[in-house]
Amino acid sequence: MKRKVQIVILHTNASNETEALIFKTNKERGSFWQNVTGSVDNEESFEQAAMRELTEETGINLEKSQEYIKSLESEFFFTDRKDRRVQELVYFYHGPKWDIQMCEEHVDYTWLNASEIARDKYKYESNYQALKKSLEKISV
Repeated sequence: MKRKVQIVILHTNASNETEALIFKTNKERGSFWQNVTGSVDNEESFEQAAMRELTEETGINLEKSQEYIKSLESEFFFTDRKDRRVQELVYFYHGPKWDIQMCEEHVDYTWLNASEIARDKYKYESNYQALKKSLEKISV
C-alpha cells in the first residue's frame, strides 16, 4: 500500500479570522487546488514525511515552526490515479505566516478565509474534510 501525507496550513490573523493556505497544482498534475500533500519515502515515518513535504512545498523553516505542526489523528484510504491503494495520514499547521517558496509542483498559492472555503474549491473530498477537521481541532 502506498503511504501519503496531507498537511492543512492555517493561520489566525489580527482580526481573529482563520486563514487557510492552499496551492494550485501545475498543468501536468491537473491544475487543481489542494493542501500540501506528498508521498512517504521508504523508511520514513508519516511524521517525517509531513515535515519534509511541508518544507519542500512551502519553504517553511522547521526549526522555527515545528511546534505548530500536529497530527490531526485522521486518515483516508483511497485508490490513486495509478490505481494503487493509498493510506494518507493528515497533519495540520496552525501558526505564523512565512514567505512561501513554492516548489515546481505548484503554479500558485493563496491564503483564504478558511470558514468561506466551499467543498468545490478542492478537487478531492479528503482535502475538504481535512480542512474541516483541522478547523474543529483549533476551535476546541
